[in-house]
Amino acid sequence: MRKVVNRVVCLSLLALLIVGGWSCRPPEVVVEKPVTRIVTQLSEPTVVVTVEKTVIVTQQETVQIVVTSTPTPIPGGGFVTRTTYADAETLNPILAADEGSMAFCDLMYEGLLTVDPFTGELVPNFAESWTVSEDGLTYTFVLRQDLQWSDGHPITADDMRFSYALLSSGKLDTPNVKYADKIDRMEVLDEHRIAVTFVEADCSNLENLQLGWLPMHVFTDDVDSFDAGELAVHEFNSSPTAFSGPFVLREWVRGDHWVQVRNETYWRGTPHLDGIVTRVVSGQAEMVEMLKRDEVDLGVGFDPQHLAELELQPHLRIFKFLDDEYDFIGFQLGDPEDPQPRLNDDGTLNEDHGEHPILKDARVRQAIVYALDRGELVARARFGQGIPLHANVLPSVGWAYNTDLEPRPYDLTRAGQLLDQAGWMMNEATGLREQGGKPLKLRLHTNAGNEIRGTMGALVQAQLRKVGIEVELITMEWYAFLDVLFGQTFDMTLVSWTNLGVNPDDTRLWSAGGDVPGRGSNFVSYHNPELEAKLAGAKAAPGCDLSLRTGLYRQIQAQLYADQPYCWIDVPRKLLAINERVGGVNPGPWNVWHNVHEWYIVQ
Repeated sequence: MRKVVNRVVCLSLLALLIVGGWSCRPPEVVVEKPVTRIVTQLSEPTVVVTVEKTVIVTQQETVQIVVTSTPTPIPGGGFVTRTTYADAETLNPILAADEGSMAFCDLMYEGLLTVDPFTGELVPNFAESWTVSEDGLTYTFVLRQDLQWSDGHPITADDMRFSYALLSSGKLDTPNVKYADKIDRMEVLDEHRIAVTFVEADCSNLENLQLGWLPMHVFTDDVDSFDAGELAVHEFNSSPTAFSGPFVLREWVRGDHWVQVRNETYWRGTPHLDGIVTRVVSGQAEMVEMLKRDEVDLGVGFDPQHLAELELQPHLRIFKFLDDEYDFIGFQLGDPEDPQPRLNDDGTLNEDHGEHPILKDARVRQAIVYALDRGELVARARFGQGIPLHANVLPSVGWAYNTDLEPRPYDLTRAGQLLDQAGWMMNEATGLREQGGKPLKLRLHTNAGNEIRGTMGALVQAQLRKVGIEVELITMEWYAFLDVLFGQTFDMTLVSWTNLGVNPDDTRLWSAGGDVPGRGSNFVSYHNPELEAKLAGAKAAPGCDLSLRTGLYRQIQAQLYADQPYCWIDVPRKLLAINERVGGVNPGPWNVWHNVHEWYIVQ
C-alpha cells in the first residue's frame, strides 16, 4: 500500500510541473505526502523526492521543502483492568515487600534507577548521569531537572536521602532495609546532585538504588529531624498524597479492588489511559475465567495448563518470555539428622559439620541428573513452556552465560555406571540399589498446592525408580516446608529461585556464611572455598571489568556443573495475556509496565 501511494504522489507532482510550465523563478510545489522514489537529472528541472523532504533542483537555485507527516492522534481515556491474588499491605514504597503492595506501588512511585525491560540491565531513571570515584566506592548522581511530585513539589536529592536514611535507621521492620545495608553514607550536594558512598566496591551496588522514593515534604522539612519509628503507623501508608509514577491513587477498597488514575505531571508524559483498575481475585482459576469472559484486560504469569484455552480466545494476545527464575532439585550435602552451621562464630570452619551419608558423593548426584528426563518434566509439568538449564546463570544474561557446558543427557546407562562406581549395586530381586545391605532411599520435599511441582515430583519419583533409587515424595504446607528447607533436614528438595535479576552474583547460595540452619540461603550446605574466591573476585572486579567478570562467572558455572549441588531443571516461560483492545503495549521479559503511560484503548 505504501508503494502505491508514493507513486500517486510522484505522478501528481509531475503533472503540476507540466501544466504550470517553467520560468526563471523555480515553481512553487506543495507536497502533501512523503514519497520514496528518487529521480535525479541535471538537464531538466527535476523533482527529487525522499521520505523526509522534497528537493527542487534548477540551474539557478535549490529550494528545500521539509515534509512532515501528520501523526495519527492516540486515543485518550479509558481504564485497563488487571487482577491480583493478594491485596496490598501498605502503599508506602520503602515498606512494600509483599507481592500485592509492590504491584500497587510500582505504578505510583519511581526511583533513581530502573531495569531495562528487554535486557534486564540497570539504566537511568531519575538519574540523568553519574560518575564513579577511582576506588569504586562513591557514585555521584546528577538528577533530571524536570521531575516533580503529583502535588507540584519538585523531586530532589533530599527525597532520595530521606528514603534511604529511614531504611538505615534500624527502626523499620521490612525486608527492604537490605537496600541500605551496603550504603555507608549519602551526601546531598545540591537539589539535583547526590553522592552515594558504599561500604565496599561491589559491582552489584547499583541494584540497591532501584527503590521508589518517598516525598520528604509530606513528612518533614528536615531529613534528620524525622523519627523513622513513626513511619510504621503513618497515615501515608494507607492514604498517600504525593506520587512520582504514571498513576496516582483514587480509591482503595481493601480486599476487593483499587483504582489508580493518571498522573498529569508524570515526567515521561501524561498517560493516555484514564487509569488502571486492579481487582483482588481468589486465584489463577478465577483470573483465567475473567480473561475469557472479557472482564479483565490483562493476566500476568498464569500457569501453562491454561495456555491452550487462552490462546483460543480471539480477543486475547499471548506473550511468552523466559522468566528470571529456574526450577531445581537441591541435594543436601550436610547431615540432615544434625544440621550444623558451616562456620563458627569466629569465622573458622566448624569441625562438627557433618555430611550426607548418600549425597555427599558427587557421583551419586551426577547419576541422579543423568537418570532424570528433564525434557519430560518440562513437557508434562510445564506443558513445554520452559527450556533446559545446566548451571546457575540464566541464558538471558548472555555476557555471563557459559555456552560451552555440555548438558548431561537423559542416560540411564551412564547413571547406572556412576552408581556402580559409588558402590551402590543393583539388587535384582528388589529392583533397588544397595550398599552394605542398605537400600538407596531418599526423601524429596516440596510444597503442597503447586500443581507444577506436584507433577514434577511424581515424575522424579518414577524416573529414579528406573535406576534403583527409591524416592519418598513429601508435600507440605508452605511454611512447614520452609522450616524443613531452611532447617536443612531434607535429602532432596524441589523448589525454584525467582526474581534472580540480571546480576549473576549468587554468593548467598554457595558461601560458607550462608550455610546457617534456620535462615541461610545455602541450605544445601555446599562448600567450595575456591569457588567462593571466584565469586568474590567477580563481584569486586576493578572497574567492574566485564571481560574479567565474564571469565570468572563462566568458570563458576563449570565448577557447579561438576559438583552438582543442584540438578537444574529448566527456565520457565512467563506467560502474559492482554486484551486486544489495549494498544501501545510493548511488554519486555523484565518489565511489562515500562511504557504503561503510552498504553491506550483502541477505538
